[in-house]
Amino acid sequence: MVYLGIQIGRKKQCTRCISAYVIIEDMECVKIFPLKHLTHFQHGQIWSARLEAGKAWNQCRDIHLEARSTGQLWPNRTQLQEATKGLYAMYSQSVQMVCHTFLQNIETTRQLRKSGVKIRYPYKTKRTYPLMWPAQSVKVKENRVILPMGRGREPLVLNLKLPKEAGACKLVFKDGYELHVTYHVEDTQEPPGTRKACVDLGEIHQAAVSTDSGQAIVVSGRGIRSLKRQRSKALGEIARKRSRCKKGSKRYRKLQKARREVSKRYEQRIRDLRHKGTRKVINF
Repeated sequence: MVYLGIQIGRKKQCTRCISAYVIIEDMECVKIFPLKHLTHFQHGQIWSARLEAGKAWNQCRDIHLEARSTGQLWPNRTQLQEATKGLYAMYSQSVQMVCHTFLQNIETTRQLRKSGVKIRYPYKTKRTYPLMWPAQSVKVKENRVILPMGRGREPLVLNLKLPKEAGACKLVFKDGYELHVTYHVEDTQEPPGTRKACVDLGEIHQAAVSTDSGQAIVVSGRGIRSLKRQRSKALGEIARKRSRCKKGSKRYRKLQKARREVSKRYEQRIRDLRHKGTRKVINF
């Protein structure tokens, strides 16, 4: 059980987490854009670049592993960027961001191991890796987003309307491609609050909040648990039908597609309920 002391006053919203609202002056949020209407050429662009990003990650892993095994100094950002420069058929700054992300994972792992958590440094071989672009590389023209794919290659053009102050972008695959766009939220200069609250996050109840004035609210997680049961039942039915099919057959592929669609649909509904529950806590 974890208790978080917060001061009621300034309220900001973030995305994609159960406690997605934090109380800070300025922050970055992430907006998710599903990419449902990509052309065949764009699918090929993204897939090729993801393969190259996976190779860049694997090279960073190999360099770091060699340094650890031989007792040498661990490579820093500059060394990894120089080692991967010009080797991959993708945008140069996207390769650099793969290196930065790798080093962030190394630092997080180091801190966890230092605190006693048993965890390995990155060791798996990745076939693909998400594509990332820094804010200065993202071009916006009217309702189009232009993402560079490297010298001599066509840029990735997406028909999207980005939020104001849009920054870095990340293209991931989660039952379909999604573009995650970070944007900055400015402070509204609200006066600081005087009340304090204690928040208990849980599974049965999303949150139980009690203030120092004696008021309390409990946000039930019944709806989320119900959706999870429905999802398990639906996926189990698909798995039962799929077990009677020959792997790779037309019906098998159709059931695989249905499984992805069902999983994604329930995930979106669960995410929506989590945000609604968090909004109740913030409004309280």
